[in-house]
Amino acid sequence: MTTGEWAPGKLILFELITGCFSGMPGACGLFFRRICYRMLFKKMGRNVTIGKNVTLRGCSRVVLGNNVCIDDNCVIDARGSGSSIFIGENVFIGRNTIIRSREGQLSIDAGSDIGCNCIIATDSQLKIGKYVLIAGYVYVSAGGTHRFDDPKVPIIKQGFIRKGGSIIEDDVWIGAYSMVLDGVTIGRGSVIGAFSLVNHSIPPMSVAYGIPATVRRTRGGGS
Repeated sequence: MTTGEWAPGKLILFELITGCFSGMPGACGLFFRRICYRMLFKKMGRNVTIGKNVTLRGCSRVVLGNNVCIDDNCVIDARGSGSSIFIGENVFIGRNTIIRSREGQLSIDAGSDIGCNCIIATDSQLKIGKYVLIAGYVYVSAGGTHRFDDPKVPIIKQGFIRKGGSIIEDDVWIGAYSMVLDGVTIGRGSVIGAFSLVNHSIPPMSVAYGIPATVRRTRGGGS
């Protein structure tokens, strides 16, 4: 939450609600967060479950669909006035996962499942389709690679190289400890093996793995 995002009255309301209910355990905590957090988000659907100690930043730019479940200790961070986060119906986000948009647009479509300890981040555009399965410890970075051309200027001050964001199409499975970089599309129905680096686009219905991820065969036949 940023102090400049809301008027003082709404900022006080945010602090009161999160201060009282963010860490409340058990069924009581789930109940009060379901009722009271509705006042914080841009839109919040029915039957949303929010676990303990979920950190919210820029939540007035976040939309949650029906039956969304956000597990304990997650971070939902829509940073900057140009950012937005859309989480569709029946999406599950595992504990300790960070969903972050920095002046970008991030969407996770219906029925997708994001594992524990993931980082899903963009400063441009990131689209995750329907029924996408992302295992634990996956890092998806759509944008934000630092420039380092000028050795006389600190890297942190040299700006970013952006490749237009990334798209993970419907029905994709990404294995644990994998990394998906900016500027790629993972085609519909593809499987990315564990510990893979996806630094180029993967065609639909592919089984790919390795560093970098290489297509090994096509689902449904063929090698």
